[in-house]
Formats: sequence, structure tokens, C-alpha cells
Amino acid sequence: MEIVIATIGAFAIMAVSVLIHYQSMLAARSILDGSGLPRRAGVLVGMASVTAAQMLSVALYAFAFYAMDSWLGMGSLAGETQGSPLDHFYFSMMSYTTLGVGDIYPLGAMRIVSGIEALNGFALIGWTASFAYTLMRQGWSD
Repeated sequence: MEIVIATIGAFAIMAVSVLIHYQSMLAARSILDGSGLPRRAGVLVGMASVTAAQMLSVALYAFAFYAMDSWLGMGSLAGETQGSPLDHFYFSMMSYTTLGVGDIYPLGAMRIVSGIEALNGFALIGWTASFAYTLMRQGWSD
């Protein structure tokens, strides 16, 4: 039952993450369209926007890992942990970016959430690359 709950929770976080990312791109685009900023500066604004969205997504997953570990008893982190919430954030960052360093690894239902986070991160990083390409392509003509 823990795996089902973890899977549903991870898909809920994924949905929120995608919406945050989408909204950040819409906001960046609307700011840039009426701002009069040179496109080169616009690339920086756009990238800052989507990077902030990605960091927020990482933080949401980190909070879920912390809750699963500390409050819900649905898994834990093992390996070279330091016993602080920073472990959960670091592990979330490694999962989201699909780096998978391996110095910290999940146990229990957290394994499912980390896998779904990796799929989510991979998709959103690709989406960010497409958005960045669009911003830069428009910037070359300025």
C-alpha cells in the first residue's frame, strides 16, 4: 500500500511541477514581449525563470522525501548522509537531474518517488532546453 500512496503522491508532485514550469515560461515570455529588453538580456531573464521553477520542483520533491522519512515512515535515505534536511534536498537534486551519484540512496517507497522525479526532471530539463533555444534563436537577430 505504501508504494501505491507514494506513486500517487509522486504523480501529484509531477503535475504541480509541470504547472510551475509552464507558468514560469509563460511569465518570462509575457515579461519579455512587452519589456523592450534586448533579446540577449531576455535570454537571462528566461533562463532565470525556468531555473527558479526547476529549483522549486526540486524543493517540492525534497519536502516529500523529508516527510516520507521523518513523519510517514515510508522509507529513508541511506549512504553518506549527514542527518540534516539538506540530505533530502541534495538527493532530490541528484534524482531530478538524473545524475545518480550514488553516495545517498533511497530505501522503501522513496525509491518509487525518486524514479518518478528523475522522469519528471528529464522531461522538464528537455523542455527548458527547447525554451532556451527559442529565446536564443530570436536573440541572434538583435
